Amino acid sequence: MINQIPWLTHDKYDTAIAQSAESGKPILIYFHSSGCTGCRTLAENTLSDKAVIEPILNQTIPVWVEVESDKPDPRISELVGSHIFIMSPTLQLISSTGDIYHKFLGSPLHTRLDLGYTRVHHDIEGELPVNEFLAQLDVAMGKWNLFNNQYATSSQFFNKVLRESKRETLSHKEADYWNDVAKEAGAYPEDQQHLTFASAAPLAAEVMKFCQILQTIPDSELMIDWKGEPIKGWEHYTDCLREFVFGVYQALVDFSIETKIALRKDARELTKAQEILREWQISYRELQGTLVGLKGRDLDKQHLGVNFSLGKQRTIRNNVVHCVMAEFWAHGSSIRQALAGIRNGISEQTATTKQPVVETWEKYGPPPFNFGTMAQLLDVSESKHKVLIEEFVDVTDEELEKGYGWWEGTPVTIRFRLNRMGWHLQDHAAVIETIAERIGRVRSETERLTARLYSALGRIEGELVGLPKAEQLTITKDIVEIVKERRLTLKEIYT
Repeated sequence: MINQIPWLTHDKYDTAIAQSAESGKPILIYFHSSGCTGCRTLAENTLSDKAVIEPILNQTIPVWVEVESDKPDPRISELVGSHIFIMSPTLQLISSTGDIYHKFLGSPLHTRLDLGYTRVHHDIEGELPVNEFLAQLDVAMGKWNLFNNQYATSSQFFNKVLRESKRETLSHKEADYWNDVAKEAGAYPEDQQHLTFASAAPLAAEVMKFCQILQTIPDSELMIDWKGEPIKGWEHYTDCLREFVFGVYQALVDFSIETKIALRKDARELTKAQEILREWQISYRELQGTLVGLKGRDLDKQHLGVNFSLGKQRTIRNNVVHCVMAEFWAHGSSIRQALAGIRNGISEQTATTKQPVVETWEKYGPPPFNFGTMAQLLDVSESKHKVLIEEFVDVTDEELEKGYGWWEGTPVTIRFRLNRMGWHLQDHAAVIETIAERIGRVRSETERLTARLYSALGRIEGELVGLPKAEQLTITKDIVEIVKERRLTLKEIYT
C-alpha cells in the first residue's frame, strides 16, 4: 500500500487489466518519479488526502508506475513507452483494453526521450491540489461514460464540475466542452460549423473555403454534366464537377511552377534549408488533407480494442494534438536551441533536455490541450507553424551540416532535425488514414479530391518560403481571385 491507497505496481499490471475488465472500472495509472518535485508533492499531499482516496477506490483501479529504477525493467519501459507522448500528464484514465480516455491536466508533465522513447524527463513540474484533482477525476469519469454512450451519466459528472469549479480552471473549460457533446448524445456541435482558420493567409483561407463546399457534395454529382460556365482554357474539358475540381487543382499547380520560374529569373534560388522547408510545408498541408470530412465522433473513436499495445491506441484527435505539440514545443524548440548554440559558439555538450521545451513554453505559452474544436486546434497549429518557418528560413548551408545535441548524447545535424519536421507529419498522416479505415470511416471521392487541393496549396506556399509577407500577398493576389471566383461558382450551383 502506497499513500494509503492499495496501488497495484507496474509488475501487477495484468492484474489491473483483469480487475478493470471484471469490475467495469477504468484504470487510473500514475507515473511517479522521486526526482520530480511536482510528482512528490502530488503523491505526498494530493493523493494522500482522505477526500481523494475514497473516489479513487470507488471509481478506478489504481496503478502506480515508478519510472525511475536502479536497473532496466522491461515492464516499466513498456508502460512508459506506451503512455508518454511529448509532455504527457503523469495521471491518466484508461480502459482495460488500453484506450486512453483522459489525461489529468495540471499534473506534472513528462517528456519521453532517448532511443526507444523509454526514458522520462520532467519538463514542467505542475500542481494538482485536491479540489482540482477531484474536478479532473469527475471530468475523466464523464469522458469515460460519454465514450461508452452513457450520456446522461456523463452529463452528471460534467455538470458537477461546472457547478463546483471556477471558470478559469482547466477542468471547468474541459467539462464545458464535453458537456455540449453529451447533451447532443455524442454529436459534436462544431460539426455544423465551417472549418476556418483566423491565422490563415488569404490563399490558404480561400482554398479551405472551396474545400469546405466540395467535401459536402455527394460522389453521385462528380460525373453529371457541368451546370456552370466552363473554365477558361478548359472549354473542352469542363464537362463535369470532377474536371472543374481538377481545373482548380491545375491552376494551383501551374501557379506554383510559374512562381518558381519567375523567382529564379530574379536570381532568387531557395537555399538547401529552404528547400527542406518547402517539402515540410507540403507535408503540413497533406496532413490537414487527411482530416477532410472527419466529424468530431471520428476524431475520438478508439480503434483497436485489445491491450497488446498498452495505450498506443492514439485517437485521430490525439495524433493531431501530438503533431502540433511535437512540431512547435519539441522538434522546433530543439532546432531553435541548436541554432542558438551554434551561432553563439556554445558547445553541443552543454545542451540540456529541459531547456528548449521550458523556454518555448515560457515565451509562447503552453501547448494545446486535447479538447476543443478541431478548428481551434488547427488555428493554433497554423499560427505556430508560421513562426517556425519564419525562424528557420535563414539557416545557412554551413549551419545545416552542423551538429548539436539535445537528449541524444551525441550531435545531430540541423539538416536531420529540419527533415524530421516533414517526415514526422507524413508519418502521422499515414496513421490517421489507417485509423479512419479502422473505425469504418470510408472517404468519399469528393473528400479525396479535396485532399489533393491541400497538397497543391502546399506546393505554392513552399515556393514562397523566405519571402516577406507583403511580397507573398502581392504574388498570390491573382491566384486568390481565381480560387475565389471558382468557389463562388461552386457555391452557386451546389448550395
